[in-house]
Amino acid sequence: MLISVAIPKPIRNTFTYEALPGVHINLGSRVSVPFGNQTLIGIVVKKEANNERTLKRIRRINSVLDSRGDMPIDILNLCLWAADYYHHPIGDVFTNALPALLRAQETKTNLFVEKKLRLTSLGFELNQSTKKLSPKKKMLFRLIQEEEKTKEALFKSGIKPYLIRIFLNEGWAYWQTTRKKAEVKTSKLNISYGDLILNSDQKKVVAELSDRDENRPFLLQGITGSGKTEIYLRAIEPHLNLGRQALILVPEIGLTPQMVSRFEDRFCTRVAIINSSLTDKQRAQAWIDAKEGQSGIILGTRSAIFTPLKNLGIIIVDEEHDLSFKQQEGFRYSARDLAIYRSHIERIPIILGSATPSLESLFNAKRGRYKKLSLNSRPTESHPETYRVIDTSQFATREGLTQFALRSIQKTLNSGKQALVFVNQRGFCPILLCEECKQIATCDRCQVKLTYHQTTQVLSCHHCGRLKSYPAPCDNCGSSRWIHLGVGTERLEKFLSESFPKEEILRIDRDSMKGKNSMRMAIDRIKEDKPRILIGTQILAKGHHFPNITLVIIVNVDAGFYSADFRALERLGQTILQVGGRAGRGTHAGEVLIQTQFGNQETLQKLIKTGYQKFAEHLLNERADAFLPPVRYEVAIHSESPEQNLAIDFLQNIKRNIPKSKDLSLAGPLPAIIEKKNNRFRQKLILISKEREPLHKKLSEIERFIAKSKLPRGLKWSIDVDPLNMV
Repeated sequence: MLISVAIPKPIRNTFTYEALPGVHINLGSRVSVPFGNQTLIGIVVKKEANNERTLKRIRRINSVLDSRGDMPIDILNLCLWAADYYHHPIGDVFTNALPALLRAQETKTNLFVEKKLRLTSLGFELNQSTKKLSPKKKMLFRLIQEEEKTKEALFKSGIKPYLIRIFLNEGWAYWQTTRKKAEVKTSKLNISYGDLILNSDQKKVVAELSDRDENRPFLLQGITGSGKTEIYLRAIEPHLNLGRQALILVPEIGLTPQMVSRFEDRFCTRVAIINSSLTDKQRAQAWIDAKEGQSGIILGTRSAIFTPLKNLGIIIVDEEHDLSFKQQEGFRYSARDLAIYRSHIERIPIILGSATPSLESLFNAKRGRYKKLSLNSRPTESHPETYRVIDTSQFATREGLTQFALRSIQKTLNSGKQALVFVNQRGFCPILLCEECKQIATCDRCQVKLTYHQTTQVLSCHHCGRLKSYPAPCDNCGSSRWIHLGVGTERLEKFLSESFPKEEILRIDRDSMKGKNSMRMAIDRIKEDKPRILIGTQILAKGHHFPNITLVIIVNVDAGFYSADFRALERLGQTILQVGGRAGRGTHAGEVLIQTQFGNQETLQKLIKTGYQKFAEHLLNERADAFLPPVRYEVAIHSESPEQNLAIDFLQNIKRNIPKSKDLSLAGPLPAIIEKKNNRFRQKLILISKEREPLHKKLSEIERFIAKSKLPRGLKWSIDVDPLNMV
């Protein structure tokens, strides 16, 4: 038998190998194969009969790995579809889908075998002389006399490593290696509602979700604080009662602890977590447990969409609009869109939830592809937040805050409540201006400004990671005297500490939340009302429930009004409402202050006066007039090279040599919004069409053309289907 194997490399082809005689192989089996002078673990994607004429030129596989780590057929097909839809190398798709340890030789991991301490015949003779043993040795003897134990089990029982070494050295015990058995799930579902009662909106949504004849994705649009998580819990419950599993996707690791707590409290069961904070072993074990049905609820970030589940019943995508669901480098897939495809293939319900749905989802609901459900009210004891625009062109600011904002913070503190100041810029300041020659400090690898981090005394490029010690000499004149322009989280923290010296201030951004469990501890402190003033970036903008926050101040939203990205206004509206939604979630009314120089801007006024739905409809009309997504479909072909002309010429060559089509239009080559990054120049060619089919057909032609072309050294290219970020 011959098998086609996908190799865990960024390669678009599969490779044919001869199977071992008499060894059973399935589609999705992991096999060890020779590849060049390496030995790699690949995935079997096809089987076919031998062709004796070509057999001599085909290499034989080395071995077939433990089947417990194989890829189930549904995930195999999901990967094959994703590779085809996103026009991405199949090997790299499997690299993203399969945990690292399951792509390693089994001799390097103990996932499927375990060592247990077992008594030797000499050890069993100790039974006659246990009186001569110390109490600790007696304890170890009795533990392994009853049943051989793993090292972890012995440690949990209080056995120290030196005791184990004594038993081994004396010849009383030895390590026996055995194959791990798949555990059998026996736990029953226990549900705890407390005193929670659904409101009328929630009851209506739950009833509509139970409609068995409805097979479209559900788009759940609920204002912040309206109880979307409670809807998720109610939707999952019947599936868990029937022994099925639920997959919940969240955009950020920071949302995981809060969601886990809600689900574990409700169902009195363990929730499996899959995200990038896990070790390789934890990630692989969670993957295996989900595949074997050990985990009823699996909660994870983007890559969790590839988790195999023995009996998947429902998928939920929380904050479906979030950009984090789309991978921006390498395999540029959308976890939300793959979740929709997976639910369609497996014929299970999917809920896309958000207070501010993406325009793509709203457009699909408008066309009848999704069923839209709405939650328009908060619990009776809470009140909708109110929005107020502060025109910074009319009022002076100190370190980014107007005097009115400072008075509002003081008023909030006097009432015993908490205030949140949001600025989407970490560090001390985003711009350093040379005092002598007025040159701005920029990254020598990228065409971007360096950010000053006062805490660590470094200048940092937030795109390539380049660091410089501060103060660095000006590249233009050599001066080390800099003017700090703009406001970041560190600068706000320093200013507010000086303005409110008696108050505890908590800063939450990527720099301050690096430690293990730091986000969980920060959330716990906020809920205990210990920090009265919070400063945060996007990490705090979504999903969190802090009932004592009554004031939110949004600093410097102006960048969204003059960005080159046509999606900037959509994201600005989503950010304002998501951040603003942290206010007034308890029994006291919330207020949101928006500081901007564009206070009279039409779309901003529409957002705060008429709500997100009207705002989104306005943007959809603008997109339709401009023939932009989601009214049209879009693909970006990216090229990058150390030489600018090579990146441009590569795309120009594609444009010249691929036949034109009336079904689609091409724009470019165009420079990326950040054209130079990490010493490489980046260009893009945009393909736009009213239908998907012409786009994919054209992409296949382009792939064949590139495969036949000789590419310049150092040039890299990639395809981004349904791009969301042109940076």
